Amino acid sequence: MEEKSALKLALEASGMSIEKISEKTNIRIAVIEDLLLNSVEVCGGIAYARGHIRSIAKVIKADADLLVAAIESAQSGDKKLIIDQLAENNVADKKKERKKIRFGTLASISAAALTIGFVAQIAINNVSAVNESLIAPASDSSATQESQKVISNSAGVNLVLTGVSGNSWVGLSNANGDQIFNGQIYAGQSQTFSDPQLIKAVIGNAGAIKLEVNGSDFGLAGADGQVVRLDFGTNGLSQS
Repeated sequence: MEEKSALKLALEASGMSIEKISEKTNIRIAVIEDLLLNSVEVCGGIAYARGHIRSIAKVIKADADLLVAAIESAQSGDKKLIIDQLAENNVADKKKERKKIRFGTLASISAAALTIGFVAQIAINNVSAVNESLIAPASDSSATQESQKVISNSAGVNLVLTGVSGNSWVGLSNANGDQIFNGQIYAGQSQTFSDPQLIKAVIGNAGAIKLEVNGSDFGLAGADGQVVRLDFGTNGLSQS
């Protein structure tokens, strides 16, 4: 399957034609078509491409920084990954020294999604890795609650991304800024990612991606064509 550029995905999500965008931006159709292929040859180079892409992004209401970073990454003379380009443009967080993670306020979710069956399954799956002292009968209710807390947190973060109505570029990194994933997730494709503490995500076409965190269904990441930045911790989901 031919990989589509971030610009092409954003244009398709907007529903606007190349001709309409050309009319609104005064950018030649040939230039736009070339940019959609992650090429800067027709427009005269990456410097001109940046300006054109920002004009297009304004018309289709897309994230200009993300689209510029994507085409810069695609050029043979620039081997930096998109997630690094975003950090330089202050779109994604830069790498930080290791420190204690403090999680933000959890996003509102349906209480029905947090089913008792899921909690029980997590406990069963992780029981073999738990110290005998944690699974031994507790002397009181307080000790039992503490044991259950340790079992739950031992699972870390388990993130499942599924393409449901289109394709989307996704960049994932951990708490230290190290890359976990950088690429596209296509409609019908599902990928799973894990980390002991935190997964930070930038999703280029939020309306095309369904989120599942530690077994809980969070629905779509956002609207079609919307760029979102989310943090997935051991306690769930929070907005960056």
